[in-house]
Amino acid sequence: MGEGVSVNAAAMHTAINAVQALGRGFDVNYDTRLLYCKGVTGSKVVEIDQEHARDLLLCGGFVVPNVSRDIKNSLVPIGRQSSGVRTFHEMVEYFNQKANLSGGLPLGCFNSAFSFTGSKHIDAAVSKTLSMDEYYIPLAMVQLMRSPLVLHENVKRAVPTCWDPPSLASFIENFGTHVITSVTIGGKDVIYVKQHQSSPLSTLEIKHYVQDIGNQ
Repeated sequence: MGEGVSVNAAAMHTAINAVQALGRGFDVNYDTRLLYCKGVTGSKVVEIDQEHARDLLLCGGFVVPNVSRDIKNSLVPIGRQSSGVRTFHEMVEYFNQKANLSGGLPLGCFNSAFSFTGSKHIDAAVSKTLSMDEYYIPLAMVQLMRSPLVLHENVKRAVPTCWDPPSLASFIENFGTHVITSVTIGGKDVIYVKQHQSSPLSTLEIKHYVQDIGNQ
């Protein structure tokens, strides 16, 4: 009985953290886990309607109290997804698309997944192909549905008015580069494979190798 209570408490804690993360800032150049959100718990960089709140029912009967009406939840089906065998630049785009972000700069989670240095040119030069195979079990996805998003006044005031690298670095350190608009609650098992330039294996061999590992 004690173990069940502990599991439920942990699940509720995860759900509350996911909801509270919506509207917070994060830096895409570094780790994007909720642990590394900018600001203190509950702080937001965008305006959210806190006056009209209600209980939010999640999968498994968990109820998160006092949630803004700007936040909705939805169910996401269990599934498996494979990237296929891609070049460095193709995998960068793949990660960015999954994160609903534009541009060709590697995300922090991309560098972390493949143990890269963070130097795009160096990492691309040593990588022949990259692959990933993912099996995910999402329980719920919470989303910030407010549109358009409006920055809080204190965030607007903190935006540097001219090109000043130290001020820009300070702004990113305090508020991040982007805003969290959705969080998926659940679990996943992901395989990341990095093929070095010196590897003699063909694209087809790498593809079968990744599939075999994923099927185990």
